[in-house]
Amino acid sequence: MKSRIRWGRVIAAAVLSEFGAISVLMVVTLVCFFLFARNRTVAEFEQLSVRTGYYVAPLASGLATFLSALWATRRLTAHFVLNGTLVGVVAVILTTGFLFGARPEDRFMYVVSFILRIVAGYLAGLTAQARFSRSQSISSSAVGQAG
Repeated sequence: MKSRIRWGRVIAAAVLSEFGAISVLMVVTLVCFFLFARNRTVAEFEQLSVRTGYYVAPLASGLATFLSALWATRRLTAHFVLNGTLVGVVAVILTTGFLFGARPEDRFMYVVSFILRIVAGYLAGLTAQARFSRSQSISSSAVGQAG
């Protein structure tokens, strides 16, 4: 019996989501540097980077997980939500270690990020399912018109 879960894609998408979140965070930090930190000290820039990361990282994680889960669920014909949600869960498992290494005042945003990842995976699964349903209804209506 074939598994309902495409573990290879789920794990690959979870890893890709982390790379995507880190990439977005790096780009935002560079933009902040060029726009806001030119005349600031290194310490002021570091503080700006930490504050920016605090707010941007959870959103970047959610967005990257959503896009990665969409990729993981393409070409599926069933179990979209399960696979999408698992991308979020695996992404959380991969990044849980960061929670323990974080400063106590940053841990809340890590938890927010974890929740956003799981919700994003779930929403990507729903999106993939809706897209599949639409394509099936279009295909069946085209067949009905041809007949």
